Order: sequence, then structure tokens, then C-alpha cells
Amino acid sequence: MKSTHKDKDLKILLDISRTVSSSINFDEVKDLILAKARWALKTDHASLFLLGEDGRHLMLAGVKGFNKNEMDNLALLGSWERINYQVVRQKSPLIVNNLISHPVFKKEKLPFAKRELPLNSFLSVPLQTKVKVIGVLIVSNRKGHRRVFTKEDQRLLMAMANHVSIALLNAGLYKDLGEMLMSTVKSLANAIDAKDPYTHGHSERVMKYSLSIAKKMKLTKSFIDRLRLSGLLHDIGKIGIKDAILGKKERLTKEEAEVMRKHPLIGVKIISSMVGSEKILCGISDHHEWINGKGYPRRLKGKKISLEGRIIAIADAFDALTTDRPYQKKFSSKAACLEIAHSAGTQFDPRVTKAFLRSFSEKNQVWQT
Repeated sequence: MKSTHKDKDLKILLDISRTVSSSINFDEVKDLILAKARWALKTDHASLFLLGEDGRHLMLAGVKGFNKNEMDNLALLGSWERINYQVVRQKSPLIVNNLISHPVFKKEKLPFAKRELPLNSFLSVPLQTKVKVIGVLIVSNRKGHRRVFTKEDQRLLMAMANHVSIALLNAGLYKDLGEMLMSTVKSLANAIDAKDPYTHGHSERVMKYSLSIAKKMKLTKSFIDRLRLSGLLHDIGKIGIKDAILGKKERLTKEEAEVMRKHPLIGVKIISSMVGSEKILCGISDHHEWINGKGYPRRLKGKKISLEGRIIAIADAFDALTTDRPYQKKFSSKAACLEIAHSAGTQFDPRVTKAFLRSFSEKNQVWQT
């Protein structure tokens, strides 16, 4: 029977390990670990507390099993001195199998006494990095025929806590890398805009307009994160276009226009060498495609054009129309919106156009990231 329990515990830890190693989304890992901890240890509840920036106060970060009316009192768990002292400062697990008769806790005025927080037992373990404790993982109210927490339970929960710590470090590292990437991307975008004095700030404005459209369409955070990068980099391929063509004040010749139309594909070649770039390439490659198939560079039609490309196309067109160019005086914002509305169904996706116009009117012509 023991080996069966060990096999089950190993399977749980393998499942968690796979998620931690394949995901940079801390919320996803956190929810999985809380659910697995509650199920594996047969408890009513599981909760996660993380140390605040001051390094002293535990803040509730995740929970399974408590109802909404119990949440405020659950947050008080993080202020219990015994948990702070033994689990955080002493870096030691804490098993309490009878909360009401416990020599330490029975002296404290705790909310469970009024049934505001239905706890009768709990097991708490520290979340540790190599140098410090960063939080605690708690399971409470052991169910089943064996209603007490054991050292075996403690070992399993400690292993789960280690995975939470790894996930937190991964998420923090990803955030740092993300900030570095965004800084690099902005530098590249500025380099593009610097090549053409008439498009100063164009890349950042297109990114902002694109995000406003995406939020109005209620698209996911991960999509919006990708769109932020592809919006900033949509014209990166212009780095490979001669200045004489980019800065030409007269209309381009047919041959020059053909060269200019290559910039989306040049952009794909430039960015494809970046780690993780496959998620943002379609916005770069597709932003000059038309919904009726008459765009460039691949003459894609309808839904074959990526959603990123369809969004950036409108943002790009709006900025082009509302900016003075050598060959065209800028439109008013209202006139530019009318031009885009008129092109819905031919150049632009009607659904994206509708979101653009709704976002524009609702924000009184003020765009926000």
C-alpha cells in the first residue's frame, strides 16, 4: 500500500514539474499546485501566502476551498505570529492537528472561534529560495478516516512548495527578460522611425492604437502582449530599404513601390532570429494585407490574414492618415475614421473596424495603452 501512495505522490510531482518547466505563467502554476495539494492531502482548503515587499507581512496570493465570506478572515492567517515565527523566520514546517486545544493558538483571539473561518487543523510549509523564505503554503482541515497531518504529508507539501518557489523565480526572470526585450524593441522601433523624419513616433503610436482595438475586442492578455511587440516592430523591415526611397518626397515609381512592398518580409527575416519571435511574426508580415486579397506581400484574403495583422493594418492606416507626409496633408481624426470605415470589407476587417471606431468614439479621441 505504501508503494501505491508513493507512486501517486510521484505522479503528482511529475505533473507539477511538467507545468512549472513548460510555463512562465505563475497564476497557472499556482492554481495547479493549490488544487493538487488539496486533492492529494485530502483537505478542505489550500492557500498560498507571499511575503510583501517589506519582507515581513504575508499577503494572501491564492486559495482553493474557502467561500467568499471566509476570504477576509483567511487573510488574517498571514498575521498569526506562530506562522510568521516558525515557518517564515525559522524556515520550519508547522503541523497543528487540533487548533482549538493547541497550547499556542488556544490563547489567541482567532476568527475560527466564531466559525468565521472554519479551521480545525492545518499544515504550513515555507516557500524557499536558496537565500530566503518568500512565502508559505498551507493546507487545512484533513478529511477522511485519518484526520491528522503526518510527516509524510509534510514531505509532499514541501516538495510542492519547492515547485511554487521555482515558478516564482521563473516568473520573475521572465519579467526581467520581458523588460529587457521591450527596451530592445523600443530601441529598434526608434531606429526605424529615425530613418524617416515624417514618421517620428509612428511605431509607438501604432502600438498604442492596436492595443486599444484589442482591448475593445476583449482579447486575451497573452494576445495583447504579443500585439504590443508586433505593433512596435511592424515596420522593422524598413531598416533594409534605401533611405532614398524611404525619404523620397515625390510619389514612388512602380519599381520603388515594389521595393517598399518587401519591407514586411524583410522584417520577418530580421526578427525571426530572436528567441520566441514566432509569436509576433504574423503581425509584422500581415499588416499590409487587405481583407479582399489585394494587399501585399502575399495577397492573403479574409481570415487567412492573422488577427494581429488585421488590427495593426487599421492602426497603421489611421496614423498614416493623421500624419503629414511628403505626398499627403494629414487628415483630421474624424476624417481618418470615415476613410477607414469606408474601407471596411475591402481593405479592413469589418469586425476590427467596428472595434476601432467604438474605441475611438468612447475614448473621446484619447488613446491609452
